[in-house]
Amino acid sequence: MMGVPTGFVVSRSGALLCAFGVFFGISYAYRPYGVAGIAVISTQIAAIVAVHLSTKYVLQSGFDFPMTITTIHFACVALACIIRQAWQAFQGNKDLMMRMLGNPAEYGKSATFYARRFFPPGLLQTASVVMNTVSLAYIGAGLNSLIGIMTPLSTALVAYAFGAPISSVGWTGIAVAIIGDCVISTGGVKAMAGGAGLSVAWIGVSLSVGAMLARSTRTVLLDRQMNTYAGDQDCPRLQPAEVVTMVSPCVVVFGSILSLSVEGLGPFKRLPTLEPATAAMLVLSAASAVYLTFMGMVVVKMLGASAAQIAGKLNVLVTVALSSAFLGEEMTLQFVVGAALVLAGAATFEFGQKAAATRKAELLKLYNRVPDKSCYGAA
Repeated sequence: MMGVPTGFVVSRSGALLCAFGVFFGISYAYRPYGVAGIAVISTQIAAIVAVHLSTKYVLQSGFDFPMTITTIHFACVALACIIRQAWQAFQGNKDLMMRMLGNPAEYGKSATFYARRFFPPGLLQTASVVMNTVSLAYIGAGLNSLIGIMTPLSTALVAYAFGAPISSVGWTGIAVAIIGDCVISTGGVKAMAGGAGLSVAWIGVSLSVGAMLARSTRTVLLDRQMNTYAGDQDCPRLQPAEVVTMVSPCVVVFGSILSLSVEGLGPFKRLPTLEPATAAMLVLSAASAVYLTFMGMVVVKMLGASAAQIAGKLNVLVTVALSSAFLGEEMTLQFVVGAALVLAGAATFEFGQKAAATRKAELLKLYNRVPDKSCYGAA
């Protein structure tokens, strides 16, 4: 059986045109959400790309401490939450966390509520970000993103486990995407591992896959705090910023413990000695991480868990294009074919889900038109 040819490499200008084309496609695909919705989705994707590339730059510049970088990101998000809460308090408003802390008589009930709804996604978010960041030390940013393209489908599987229906066409899309991911994984490891050995590259691939699975589960669990799921009628229906604020303490604690246990205090002591360019990239990665955390939650609230991951997957093409243009990573024909298959699978899945939802709505309309049974037998 002939393999996919890998000799063809997309040029720098072609890669940049591809990136611009993605953003044009976003504007068309999400036009029903208006300018604000398009802006949120587009800037979220830009933030994902900025986090990936700036973190990769910092790691390659000699500050090879991915867990410390992750902890810095977590701390910056927590600081943003505190600033937000202070501003709300100044305006006389209190979010859920402030109301819980201000009611000592209900501390036991509040602790149970918090442990049940926010402890698991907090732990999963920590695991996801840490594994994703560490994987960048073993594989390129482009390959990391190509693996992450499976996130919408793994999210759908998790949502299905929580009772969300998936049509037969949707399962077909999942199968096609898995084939595409195999094409990417078998040919992409050597070409986009950033010069590392094959065994080392597979460590990065394993970490990236683990991050994807943790991210999928975490997204569904957080979506359940904002949008009502079947079987969870006690959904608190929080706002996106409230969800970020509630999860932030867990993330900071878990991330700090892991970072100090593995890398110690040494990396923090080295921060004042960073080169100006490296320091600037670290600041950019932290600022992008803060924006991504808040806007990512807005997208989940707006689109739902599975659809939000499908929207977020569009960063893959942008990241691969920019990695190819500026980081020396090649975007070959095998990557293009594999990514196209995964995108086709994701599109098939989305089409199947929308078609099933449309049929369900039509059947519901027909059912509602049936006369009441009490009319039957009337003279």
